[in-house]
Amino acid sequence: MPKNTELQLRQKKDAVRGVLLFLLFQLACAACAAALCFIPGLPGWAVMLFAVLAGIPLLMAVPALAVLKQRFYEIQGGELDAARQY
Repeated sequence: MPKNTELQLRQKKDAVRGVLLFLLFQLACAACAAALCFIPGLPGWAVMLFAVLAGIPLLMAVPALAVLKQRFYEIQGGELDAARQY
């Protein structure tokens, strides 16, 4: 059975779009939390809290890219196509 390369290409584009949208939202959250660090007169513990809260969404980029890589393997292997046959 030949693989549908057009379908695979569309699925890969959709996967990339999803991860890029996720990363955009994460970046927006990190920017908002980082902006809170610059409030004048904020106690030191609050600045550290907001800095940590700004870093957490940025750390989520690494697992998101790993999931995207795994999704590419699934698309290439045709695992969803094989599951739809049954």
